[in-house]
Parts: sequence; C-alpha cells; structure tokens
Amino acid sequence: MTRRERAHHYFRSSILGIFHAAAPASLHPLASLIADEVEKVSETSDLWERVRPQCERELRKIRSGSGTLAHVVEWELIKLQVRIKPEPQTGWPQLFRDKHVHIGSLIHLWRDVARATEDRLAEQGSVTFFDVGPWGGFNFVVRPDGYTRMPFARLTLGIGSLASTPLEEKGGPFFDAFMPLYKARLAAEGLVVPEEWQYRNPKWDAGGRLLEISHTYYFPHHTYDRRTFVKVRLSREFETYEEIMVWDFLDLLARLYQTTDWAAYRQDTKDVDIRFDLQDFVSLNHIMEGVYQRTEKEERLLQELKEAFRGTIRERPVLYEFLDRVVKSKWIENLYWAIAGAVLGIRKFERPVNYGHEILTSPLPPPLLISVKRHVQAYHERVGALRPENS
Repeated sequence: MTRRERAHHYFRSSILGIFHAAAPASLHPLASLIADEVEKVSETSDLWERVRPQCERELRKIRSGSGTLAHVVEWELIKLQVRIKPEPQTGWPQLFRDKHVHIGSLIHLWRDVARATEDRLAEQGSVTFFDVGPWGGFNFVVRPDGYTRMPFARLTLGIGSLASTPLEEKGGPFFDAFMPLYKARLAAEGLVVPEEWQYRNPKWDAGGRLLEISHTYYFPHHTYDRRTFVKVRLSREFETYEEIMVWDFLDLLARLYQTTDWAAYRQDTKDVDIRFDLQDFVSLNHIMEGVYQRTEKEERLLQELKEAFRGTIRERPVLYEFLDRVVKSKWIENLYWAIAGAVLGIRKFERPVNYGHEILTSPLPPPLLISVKRHVQAYHERVGALRPENS
C-alpha cells in the first residue's frame, strides 16, 4: 500500500473503533460514511470541513472526555490530513548558513526522512506514522529570512508515533532505519555527526511498557550549564509531536502555577534550572497562541526576554529580575486559567482545577489539541515560506 492508502486504512479502523466504543448503535454507520467521504477528496482538501455539518449535528451532544465525540472525530481527521498531505521537494534554502538554521528547511528534512522511514518499516510489516517537528518554539528566534537569529546549540526533533511502533531501550527498528538516513542528510548539509550517540531519558508507563526514548549526540563542548546536542525524541505514547510539547508545557505550567514561595524556589533551584524553566516557558508559549493571546505587557516582556536570552540572562541579577517580572505579570496565572477555560469551559477562579486529573489526561483533551495543532501547522507553513532575499 502507498502511504496515503495506509493512512486511510488506519483512519477507517480507528474511527470505527471509536464509534463502537462511544456512540449509540444507531450512529455506527456514520463512521463508515465519514471514512468513505474523506477517501474521495484530494489530499489538500480540508477533511473536517467535508464532514463537519453532519458530525456537528449528530455528535456534538455525545460527551467524550472533556469534549464531545465531534471533537474526537475532528482530531482524528486533522491527524489524517497531516499524514496524507504532500510535501514539496524543491525550492528549499540550504539548511545551515554559518551555523544558523533555516527552520523551514529543517522541518522539511525531518518530514522527508520520517516518511522514508515509514516506507521502510511498512516493507518490514510494521505500519506506523511519524509526526515530526521541533521541540520548542522558533517563532521568537527566527529572522525574516527564515534562519535563526543565533547559531544553533540544540537540534531537538520530537516524533509522535502509533502505540504499536516497536520500541526498545536500545532503540529498535525505527532508529535502525531513521538514523542512517538522518545522519546522511545532515552530513550532506555540512553537519557531520560522529557515531557516539546515546539512548537516554526512557519513559515507562505504570505497567512497565516503554513509552518514549531519546537518541542524543552531545557535542564535545556540551555541559549542564551550556547544553549543545542533536536529539531525536521518539514517543509512542502520543501520535503527534504537538502532544509531546503540550504534555511537557502543561506539566511545567502546573508546577510554576503551584509555586507559592518564589524565594524558596530561587534558593532550592540552581540558576541554570531556573533559566531553563524560563526558557521552556517562553519557548513553548507559542503553541498555546490558538488558546490564549498575550497581553501587551506580556508581549513586551516576551520581547525583552528574547533579547536577554542572547546572553545577559546568565547573570544572576538579570535572571532573578526576569523571573520576578514573569511572576508579577500574572502571565503564568493567565495562561493557566485560559487553558482550563478552553478544556473545562470554566471562568478564572470559578472553581479549583486539578491539572493532573482534569487536563493532563490520557488521552489529552481533543479540544485543546485541535487548537494547538491547527496553530502550529499554520505557523510551520508561514515559517517554511520564509526565504532569503537573494534566493
């Protein structure tokens, strides 16, 4: 089967299972009708819009987790859309320019290698899909030509995959197929990465099943304080890379929101870890822009932080000043409650919220994921279209 055929086959199987588990028997035929309809349209059509009227009419009243069955169907269709969408093969700028990275070209390279890996695994009888993207937000560090403002220090590729993807502590079939292709493509772009890669950061579920592992090369000048590496982070807990970021961000946001004694936080936390908490908060903020729009005060603070991370943030007085300003701005609080509102439909301070039970759920809330993935995909389209003036 082609990749498109595999994607449609998996979607049909998934949607039938979802309807049988969550919908009354009278609606079960709708699952096949949806699958039939989206198989007929082109790869570039908006699949959700093709079936939206009927889904909203029939499924909006059926609750599923923190959303409705219509949300679940929309989320499955968004994933299908990404899996079948064609990727342009020409017109991409060179990946590296004086160690500055063209983010659009980087994402294209990742998608290209991931799809080649899917095909190789399918030939071996293992059908899965890899949803790839950069961990973190580049929208605060990309110049108008699409290249990063600063030379890269870290290239972290996040990959979501099906739960059935084979995964072992020492990698497994995905890494066996992906890594030679990836390293060859990087070398062709001028970045030769030696063989000293390490499998790190395994994540297990309560039953002892391996959910995630990273394959990382640390550059010789890497230290805990000045981290520089190339990382491939594969998850089979989440099917999309946005889910990986959402989980990480919600976990960080809940921890920061629940911190009440910031003096104790400064005392108990190394400066480098405070810096990376701030950096991750700023970097991952952009994925929630479909849910929360920053205030003017927060936007100004963001721009100042962006400049500080070019160097001055390493000075303790500067670091502590920005930490205090972020806390006093209510930015953490505002974002926390905006997400709670989007997922639970409640107003700020309307009632206590248990992020661990109500928002950091498995699966993550589709209404939130829909907003995030649509926003991130649109952002990747925009940044991918940026070009140097002389190209």
